[in-house]
Amino acid sequence: MAGKIELLSPAGSAEGVAAAVQSGADAVYLSFSAGEKRESWELSEDELGRAAQFCRVRGVKVYVCLDFPAADDWFPVALEHARRASRMGADALVVSDIGLIWALRRALPSMPIHAGEALGIHDSDGVKLCAAMGVTRVAVARELSLEALRRICREASIEIEYPVHGPLCPAYAGQCLLPTLRGGGAGPCPHWCLKEFAAGTKERHPLAMKDNCLLAKLEELREAGVSAVRIDGRERRPEYAAAVTGVYSRALGTGRRPPKEDLELLENAFPAGGFTSGYLTGGDFADMLGAAGEEPRGDTPFYTAVRKNYLNHEYQRVPVTFEAELRLETPFTLTARDREGNVVSGEGSATPELAFHSELTPAMVRTELYNTGGTPFVCDGVTCRIQKGIYMDPAELGPVRDKLLRELMLRRTGFTPRAESREMELPPYPSPTDPPVLTVSVLKCSQLSNRILRLAPPVVYLPLEEAASGDKRLEPFLDDRRVSVCVQLPPVLYDSELGKITGLLLKVRQMGVTEAAVSNPGHIVFARKLGFAVRGDTGLNVRNSGALAVLLSLKLKSAALAMDLNAPRVRGMKKYLDTELVVYGRMPLMVTAGCLIRARTGVCSCDTALSFPDSQGFECPVTRGFECRNTLWSSQKLHLIRRSREYLSAGLWGVRLAFTTENADECARICERYLELGSYEPGTTTEGKF
Repeated sequence: MAGKIELLSPAGSAEGVAAAVQSGADAVYLSFSAGEKRESWELSEDELGRAAQFCRVRGVKVYVCLDFPAADDWFPVALEHARRASRMGADALVVSDIGLIWALRRALPSMPIHAGEALGIHDSDGVKLCAAMGVTRVAVARELSLEALRRICREASIEIEYPVHGPLCPAYAGQCLLPTLRGGGAGPCPHWCLKEFAAGTKERHPLAMKDNCLLAKLEELREAGVSAVRIDGRERRPEYAAAVTGVYSRALGTGRRPPKEDLELLENAFPAGGFTSGYLTGGDFADMLGAAGEEPRGDTPFYTAVRKNYLNHEYQRVPVTFEAELRLETPFTLTARDREGNVVSGEGSATPELAFHSELTPAMVRTELYNTGGTPFVCDGVTCRIQKGIYMDPAELGPVRDKLLRELMLRRTGFTPRAESREMELPPYPSPTDPPVLTVSVLKCSQLSNRILRLAPPVVYLPLEEAASGDKRLEPFLDDRRVSVCVQLPPVLYDSELGKITGLLLKVRQMGVTEAAVSNPGHIVFARKLGFAVRGDTGLNVRNSGALAVLLSLKLKSAALAMDLNAPRVRGMKKYLDTELVVYGRMPLMVTAGCLIRARTGVCSCDTALSFPDSQGFECPVTRGFECRNTLWSSQKLHLIRRSREYLSAGLWGVRLAFTTENADECARICERYLELGSYEPGTTTEGKF
């Protein structure tokens, strides 16, 4: 039987906390800064302390997001933030990096950890891996259909959270590098896809999407087994959080179809160019694209009314029971009790007298004690012990009731501190002494040639479906013992697609392929079950030593680092397993959850050449992958040949040349250039963040 769903709301400011809580949120998620310099969506440390206390009194949970670029030099900052959040009474930490999860499980062993959506969990195996790491809840990707969500919930041993309202993104969760490549990456998505791409006057924001709205699907989500639903939009103003939270809270409370007035409230909360329920209902990706919404600047009559409501209104949600004892010529006593075990008692100054005209009844007492307006409490029952034949004005109970509720609020501010551990030292690791090998990845077999084969790259990566296509140009690489062909699994797979992928993997296994590269945590166990040695691809977003330690424990053969790291961070990481760095190639800005080619041209064709001009006028190519999912690539190619001294001495096992739009001749000439066998220089290049 499906249970109660937790409503999780955004709080991007101290006022935002009150806005969400007083509108019916069961939990809020927020970020804070311990320094003087704060982003607009961060609370100060003092504000976090007050917010946690405010929420604790009202029975609302506080989840603190650790939105840090999870590189090694940020680990001490992240861990200190986590400890401070714990000391202030945070109920859970939201983390989207496997290395940081690993560290926090050791630093704060009793603190619940929620896997954030940016971890990119789309399948049951991913949820099981999170559970094995000690995670208590997974915010699964918003691209899941209702049927996929049902299957995950059915097999999950931990809580599942799903987003129901707010901004959508054309990229798959966890498969977008734009925020970090453009500087930052912490906190809410800065929507670089809207700022970076402009296709013309008619299509000013070709990647803009409508807002997600699943108000009519809440009962289906409950029946599917979802534990919590989340309203997105931490960067939006408090009035947005208040209006949307109120609508969803009412819908969850009544279980009825939302009235027309509530739909109008959602439209006024943020003019987003329309709503969609697309992913959950399997809608067409092209129909989800829409005009970019803009939050009104300053006040509007709508925002003024919403603000007045949450600033002057106390949402009553905390059940309290009363016990009243009234005896003749004895001061009455009153006891209040909440469900957390807090008990307070008090004695009144009035004394009941013999009744002459009317007798005091339990109904009179209950009527007075049920009046808890203006407090967070709602009366959940009254037990009366009244001597027969007495009377007292029931209003005499009011002052004692109010005094007890104030005392109860004070009791509820306290909490039991969580245990902390300082045992955080990573184990030692053997320092590589050999220079890194040169590996190659291609998108098409047509990019391979005998010139590349003569250079004998120890690993050649290519997409699984391309390897299984039967292209004869791959056969010499399969036959050469110096070369290992490693198939790359799609970065996103749903449970329903694993059967098709299994067939392709078994086919390439018969061809002699024994290695698979994964870009999603959930695919590690899946590939190993089929007998493949597993390598970590760039989509795993490995940015720290802790992540490498986790991947070593999962028996990976190697791991490629994220493509947004700088040289000192690469050099400083402890390479617990063979570690690889991409030194040449276009960077994958995002993997989209639908076909951009079809949305733009109306035709879904592998041969359709499509690109998006960026803000500087350079063309960013789009390529089609598994099930028509597209990758949008950087306009400039990463080219680190002039930094070879730095990456050659960084303790790496391998450096990779990643080919996308190059032809076979260009691929061979670039390979020769990096092996100092030629002088070829590609066109427009960048050194990225290295």
